[in-house]
Parts: sequence; structure tokens; C-alpha cells
Amino acid sequence: MQHYAYQRRIPVASKNRRIYDQGCNIINMLPGIEDCSYLELGVRDNINFEAIKCKTQMSVDINGKAKYTGTTDEYFTQTNIPNYDIIFIDANHDKEFVVRDYNNSIEYATKWVLIHDMIPPKKKHATSDRCSDSFRVLHYMMSNTNIELYPMDENLGLTLIKMPATKIKLDNASTNLTYELFKSFITNKKVYSRTEITKILRNSNV
Repeated sequence: MQHYAYQRRIPVASKNRRIYDQGCNIINMLPGIEDCSYLELGVRDNINFEAIKCKTQMSVDINGKAKYTGTTDEYFTQTNIPNYDIIFIDANHDKEFVVRDYNNSIEYATKWVLIHDMIPPKKKHATSDRCSDSFRVLHYMMSNTNIELYPMDENLGLTLIKMPATKIKLDNASTNLTYELFKSFITNKKVYSRTEITKILRNSNV
């Protein structure tokens, strides 16, 4: 199965609400954001991408609306990829693709990698056309690594990962984790409010 850049299809009431629910509001909090470089994997309608304040930007999608048209796998096979301060992953949310995008991204990200849709609010959101099973990736990261990460209690579990970070390979426990067990797991873990994330980012050295 080929990896493709894909966006969830959750209806929203307005463009302003859609912008609020995107990663741009968090990313744009970073000090010195205007001077940062940025890569977005999966752009859908470009609402998030166009709202980013970074002066240097690249985007990847198969829908013809990104700067690079192709899959995220294809993008990372190029030989001339630059480093980026920030990489935002919001493409195919199936766990195996999230793992690949993450492992590829940390090779080029120097400050932060952000992954969207890591905490589906309800089981109905853990389907392939929405958040899928990316929650299994978050479970593995929180259970088996020392990766510095900050999952949010909103924005479908938008998770910020501080660079440098290590590559991952899911074990059987995370690969086969049910949504119900994940919800029980995440209830007992630290997740971060927008206020807490704001403080963390404003104190970062981007």
C-alpha cells in the first residue's frame, strides 16, 4: 500500500473555527516564528499552511494544492531535502504511516515535530477517514521512550515533540491496542492545555 498525503474530513462550522482547530495557532506561538523554516505533510485545503507565519515554507500532498505533489514517502526519497525548524505531520493517520512520517521527519527537523490527530475524542473518530489509529503511536511513545513530547487535551490530541528525538518501531502491545484501552491509558497520563503549551513554547529557544 502506497503512502499518501491525506487529511481528515471532519465538518467544521466556519473558516475561523477551522483555523482554531488547526496546528497553526500553536505553531505561530513559537518565539521568532517568522524566521523559522516549516514543512507541512498533508495540506488538504491549505487553510493551516497559509496561516503559518514562517518565511520559508514547504508543503507535501497528492491533491495538487501543495508545493510538492506526491506522497510523503516520495518526498523523503529526494536527495536535496533541507533541514526545517518545524515539521507538521497531518497526512495519513494510519499508524504505520505516522511512524514512517515521524521517523523521516526527525532526520530533518531541528526544533519541533508536531503530529495531529493523536487522541481521537471518541471511538467514532478512530476510523481511517478521521484520526484512524495514530493513537497507537502516541501510546508507544509515552510507554516506551524518553522522547520529550507534549500531547494536548484539545485539537484532536495535537502532539508537540521536541527535537532531537529518536526513531520508533511499534511493539505488539501498541500495535494491537484497542481504542478503549488507549482511553483508559491516556486518562492517567499528563496532557497539556493550550495555556500550558503556550508557556512551554514561549520559553523554548526556537
